[in-house]
Amino acid sequence: MQYWGKAFEDGQWHHLRRHCIEVAAVMKTLLRADAALRARVFKLSPLDPDFTEELLVYLACVHDLGKFSLCFQHQKPELAVLNGIPEPNGKEHHTELGVQFWGAYKLYEKIGCQGSRVFTPMAVAALAHHGEPRSVVRKKPAQLRRFFGSCADDALQFNDEAVAFFLKHEFPAGLRDESFQPLSWIAAGLFILCDWIGSSEIWFGLDSNTISISAYWDEALKKAERAVSESKILPAASVERTNFHKLFNYLPESAQPSSLQRAVMDLPEQQGPELLILEDLTGGGKTEAAVLAAHRAMRCGVSQGMFVGLPTMATANAMYSRLAETYRSLFKDKAASLILAHGGRALHDEYLDSIMPIDESFASPDDEGRAVCHSWFADNRKKALLAPCGAGTIDQALLAVLSSRHQALRLLGLSRSFLIVDEVHAYDSYTGQLLSNLLTFHAAQGGSAILLSATLPNSLRRDLLEAWSKGRGQAGADMVSVAPEINGFPLLTHVQDGAMQEIALESSREINMPLECIYEEGAMFQSLVEVHKAGGCGCWIRNTVADAVGARTRLIEDFGLPEEDVILFHARFTGVDRMNIEQLVLEIFGKGSVPEQRARKLLVATQVVEQSLDLDFDLLLSDLAPMELMIQRAGRCHRHPREYRPSGCKSPLIKVFMPDPVDDPDEDWFGDIFEIGQYVYPRPALLWRTARLLKEKGELRLPEQARELVEGAYGAGLEAPTVFDEQEIKVDGSDIAEKSLAGFASLDFSAGYSSNEGQWDNDTMTPTRLGEESRQLRLLKSENGKLALWASSDGKFVSVKECMRSEVRVSAKKVKQAVNDGFEDDVEKLKTCMPDKGRWSECIVLHENENEIWSGCAVDIHGDEVTVLYSSQTGLEVVC
Repeated sequence: MQYWGKAFEDGQWHHLRRHCIEVAAVMKTLLRADAALRARVFKLSPLDPDFTEELLVYLACVHDLGKFSLCFQHQKPELAVLNGIPEPNGKEHHTELGVQFWGAYKLYEKIGCQGSRVFTPMAVAALAHHGEPRSVVRKKPAQLRRFFGSCADDALQFNDEAVAFFLKHEFPAGLRDESFQPLSWIAAGLFILCDWIGSSEIWFGLDSNTISISAYWDEALKKAERAVSESKILPAASVERTNFHKLFNYLPESAQPSSLQRAVMDLPEQQGPELLILEDLTGGGKTEAAVLAAHRAMRCGVSQGMFVGLPTMATANAMYSRLAETYRSLFKDKAASLILAHGGRALHDEYLDSIMPIDESFASPDDEGRAVCHSWFADNRKKALLAPCGAGTIDQALLAVLSSRHQALRLLGLSRSFLIVDEVHAYDSYTGQLLSNLLTFHAAQGGSAILLSATLPNSLRRDLLEAWSKGRGQAGADMVSVAPEINGFPLLTHVQDGAMQEIALESSREINMPLECIYEEGAMFQSLVEVHKAGGCGCWIRNTVADAVGARTRLIEDFGLPEEDVILFHARFTGVDRMNIEQLVLEIFGKGSVPEQRARKLLVATQVVEQSLDLDFDLLLSDLAPMELMIQRAGRCHRHPREYRPSGCKSPLIKVFMPDPVDDPDEDWFGDIFEIGQYVYPRPALLWRTARLLKEKGELRLPEQARELVEGAYGAGLEAPTVFDEQEIKVDGSDIAEKSLAGFASLDFSAGYSSNEGQWDNDTMTPTRLGEESRQLRLLKSENGKLALWASSDGKFVSVKECMRSEVRVSAKKVKQAVNDGFEDDVEKLKTCMPDKGRWSECIVLHENENEIWSGCAVDIHGDEVTVLYSSQTGLEVVC
């Protein structure tokens, strides 16, 4: 019979035999061309390297055994009839049938493996190659006949042919059921990758003629070599040693490595997987130190690239721009790809402009100054982590250890990269536990990582070290105690197999900043008015969007400041407006800003500015937040030396709006002032200790006080009033529950790929963070009786980019459904033009009111009607 493996709309089809042989050829080519990948695979295997390679190539060849089924062949009835394949009796997915076929016909015996469970993880990794494991149900051959019919004999014949052609070794005795579990994870990623490359008609063409493995193998290898080369999946070669200024060409010639950077540069040649934790003040050069560490791992052959994971899309965008200036200095291949990995990357023009078609070579001298990304990496977010260099939200990496379809492909990409995680202190208990699990997986697969933080509580540092140690133990490495012993700051913690070293360093930056505790909100407004009058620039970091919006409104309406001088920045803007505001904020308050740009400009913002954005203010105001965040925020005041600071702003100053940390506060001590903020930061004891320490010190002397302040805020030597005990117990319970939920949701490396069955979701549905359920609103504007997307430049054309630029998230409690009375038909018509047909967002029609404010109608979770207001200056607001 003639079995189709790939079919196309024009009626053409590609023979299943050919497709299977081509995928095997891709596997063989990858293993032979990528020495580091081969070494990592062999390290995880219980067998000798030659036999391991043979088994992987064999499994790649039989990965689509389930496609011999009647069910699959009749997905294209016209081809099934043409090829004489009878009607099926039942419906099953071909990957599930493939896994069941393996068990029912005892194919493990065909390859010489006597234990029915020993090789199961590898078989499932290959046969269930569509992104999630399938269960090996112990069916009898007769039970599968209704799915395969006489095609079962052809499937067996093809398997026997593959065994005879590829396998030359015999299984050793004594293998245990768990022997292949460590290898199964990276193998699952490899099978997905080989199948995706081997499915491209660009490289393998279309041919419906059958052919034997031996007759086609050499030709298939030649095609695979071209495919692997042109896809750019092979790692880009690292440059050898290079000097500091060549690596960071954006720094002035006079710049010298900081003590932290020098400590990284002075580390001995890397011999194997390592974990580094770098703690230093904001602006202390941690990012450059991380790049130096990544380059060290790359030139030593331990890593083949780098990925930087950050807390938010805004910080990922900023990191992408920084890497775009310098990442090429890491690679010999100047066409090495730099990718941006997060859900909003379609909004980033610089990244979109960098994408190069597969058939385009990097040759133009004009391209020397720009980043490039080959389209094979960019056309699917699941392939992003395979690129040699990238920046994105940490969520993209966390999906590798969750029951998210194709997580194994993400895990494979990360295993090749030096993982850099910035702002480690910024995550809640759930996401923090996922990060620990990611470190365990990464360590077990032989990866290296570096964690960056301005302020890291010792308890969190210990948890992260233990997670890494657990992973190395699962890889069979000998580990030592990883309990932190040194309280110095700045600090470099260096962990390698069998050794841990803590290196206290001198700081390249000092913050000696007077601090004023402000108990009346009016005094905060007056401070901003005064700095505006003096010609300076200032920022007030508020804990909630509502407080930020209210503060801007008062500055304009009650204090008479010009609207154009008071900028609002928070997360509740559409994609297009948020990108514009982010760019404006960086231009006015960034490192390269000049006095004329900064004069009389005020920023009222939420936490979006406290992480990884290189901003510099003459005066900084902040609502009270946990101590590590207060230190982080303080780094935004006088961050860079400037020749000009206006009168009254010659020295740095931070003012903190807080309740007075009296000895006998009531239980609503924080919530009385921050009604909504108490839900953002729910630990009143932590906040009280932070406030008491700030009041007692009256200044921030960093790094001298850094460790004392952070550990003190978390209870070292400072008792909080007992009135907070009940709330603290409640939050402790919530944290334990969140960690347990993260542990339950995470995959288990030691269990192997086949044991993690459960519920597997699309990566857009798998939660990497907890929080209030939200809804994505897609804003439509009604002008002159016509509807268009908020960010539409042409009402006739609707692109993915324009859809994303028109979206904003809102609490699902506040908006359950839009009410577009009179526009229902127009909305449905516009949805048909959208790439996703409006499936994943709630489209709401807005009408322009006065003062450039747009409004629409919706109902909340209780069914009550609400008004949705939106402005490009203030963002989205829901009014009951």
